[in-house]
Amino acid sequence: MTRNTITPSAVTDALLSVGVTPGSVVLAHADAIVAAQFPPVADFHSNSHTNSNSHSHSHSNSNDWRLDLLIEAVEAVIGKRGTLVMPAFSYSFTKGEVFDVRKTPSAAGMVSERFRIRPSVRRTADPIFSFAGKGPAMQELCAVPVNGCECFGANSAFSVLHRLNAHIIELGCSMTRGGTFVHYVETAHGVDYRYRKQFSGTTISESGGTAECSVIYNVRDLTRRSDADLRRLQKRLSDEGKLRTADVGRSRIMAVTANDVFETAWKMLDEDPVSLIAEGVCS
Repeated sequence: MTRNTITPSAVTDALLSVGVTPGSVVLAHADAIVAAQFPPVADFHSNSHTNSNSHSHSHSNSNDWRLDLLIEAVEAVIGKRGTLVMPAFSYSFTKGEVFDVRKTPSAAGMVSERFRIRPSVRRTADPIFSFAGKGPAMQELCAVPVNGCECFGANSAFSVLHRLNAHIIELGCSMTRGGTFVHYVETAHGVDYRYRKQFSGTTISESGGTAECSVIYNVRDLTRRSDADLRRLQKRLSDEGKLRTADVGRSRIMAVTANDVFETAWKMLDEDPVSLIAEGVCS
């Protein structure tokens, strides 16, 4: 190992330090920059010992190897009773494309796409905001109805993650980038800078069946500075001791529970209706 590399156990230890435990439901937003700090395959075999079974995987390249190590480092913390969930958002219906649960790539980054195609990983059926996941909670997440339903609504995958009080983990990315759960809070609160819009199209299910469906997506009002800016939320959660952080090499891991995000974001919207968007930032 050189001083510029980290081991997967460093990620596992960091997750334990921020409150993730065996059996946890984890919603992870992961940046490949964390995986990039793992050593090359050859160095890993010669310099470290791990209980990961990564060496048995087939890897098309060293990048895939590192992404698998990162995913397995998270899985090592939560164990078989835990559920790892990652955004596999495709935005298919917003682009007029067919959404194939099995084949449509994730547009949410390299780690997410690598996770989506791993063995035993399932995917929810939302044609805009799907999640990939592995673990017992996926049965409930994949059972969420889609046709005629609201992506960020009271019967969405986000509501299931809220009820399960998932740990929302940012692996090397900011809360603003990994803050999609906040749109569920905004929808429940009834913010005036988003409005409900219907999108329709064709979906292909896990079993290969084709269906026409429509979903309601609470979209941003583009006439306003309505893009998410969650720096104030991040600071508030941190100040109140709800956001835990740990450094892993050059990256930072942040963790907060879904309940804490919901309650804190709700209070902030009560106090200032634009507290979660760019419009609310003092110039």
